[in-house]
Amino acid sequence: MMSCKEVLDFLSSYLDEDLKQEVAVEMHKHIGMCSDCRAEFDTLTMTIKLYRHWEEPQMPPSCHDRLVKVLEIEKIRLKRDQSASGSGA
Repeated sequence: MMSCKEVLDFLSSYLDEDLKQEVAVEMHKHIGMCSDCRAEFDTLTMTIKLYRHWEEPQMPPSCHDRLVKVLEIEKIRLKRDQSASGSGA
């Protein structure tokens, strides 16, 4: 029987189906009997599912336009400040 540490060490490979058959069978047995390892397995499985279905949120056009304006104003301010500090030196 595999130890919990071994199961956790191989968990990603198990989910990727990248283990020898006999190791995968032992992991399956252990996960079926050990509630702690089952919880880790379930958590990692859910995380992977959520990540695969996650879509990057889009910035609303009005927010984008406002951000561009603020950045343009900041750029002008920085140039003005640099010019003012350069001419007084």
